[in-house]
Amino acid sequence: MPSTRLLPLEPRRGIEELHKLGYEQVEVNYASFVYTGLDYPSYPNMLRLALLHALRLGIKVPVIHGPWEEYFLLRLGRGVDAAVSEALLVAEIAASYGVDVIVLHPFSRRRLGSGRAWWLNKMFFSLLAEKLEAEGIEARIAVENTNKAEPWNMVETVRELVAAVSSPRVGLCLDFGHAGVNGYSPGDAYRAATNPLCLHVHDNNGVTDEHLVPGCGSLDWESLHAVNVAAGPEYAVVEVDCRAALGPCRTRLRVAYEASRIALARFLQ
Repeated sequence: MPSTRLLPLEPRRGIEELHKLGYEQVEVNYASFVYTGLDYPSYPNMLRLALLHALRLGIKVPVIHGPWEEYFLLRLGRGVDAAVSEALLVAEIAASYGVDVIVLHPFSRRRLGSGRAWWLNKMFFSLLAEKLEAEGIEARIAVENTNKAEPWNMVETVRELVAAVSSPRVGLCLDFGHAGVNGYSPGDAYRAATNPLCLHVHDNNGVTDEHLVPGCGSLDWESLHAVNVAAGPEYAVVEVDCRAALGPCRTRLRVAYEASRIALARFLQ
């Protein structure tokens, strides 16, 4: 499915444009809020309005990319429970509009310190999973491998974190672009992830997280042909950046979407 990240528009307008292009389901991405100047306190209400707008247009939003690490840091300063409460609010809003999966970045070593990164992330995601279950919120969390935020730039480390949380409410979102910057081919990244819940699909030059159309960077998409696929991921999101004029972005969106379908053909049958 395409992401609202692809278009240089406020999320509701981005959803409208994707609707005009004929897409029946989309991912609502936090980047759309950030790139159009939204302040942190406004995010929950603006997310609600975006999801309501999609509902009125008849567009399904099975996945959202939740706030980035920085959004939760102030809450985390008041304790892990405060950060979990904020994430739970986002999940409650999303689930009330039919969202199934919320993608989140783990907190990095640089933000927390080397000694705290593992146990605090495990605590955060474990508590969040428990709260989702206890309050009957029908949403799951997908922890994404990061670009340069150690130690979560390694796919294996994120997989181990998800395994340590050990909850059906928490899975892994494999970002091929982030993996590529860290030396993985798409095939190697998929094998390292084992059974990802969702995929983020974009390309780059192997050095910078450019969010290019698949095939326009240096990632070896043919490496996916050697992957033994028992069961594919539930969701695949096209996460190409296009912050130019809207006209060129529309064309790039179609190319990105079709290129992603070709690259992931074995996974999406």
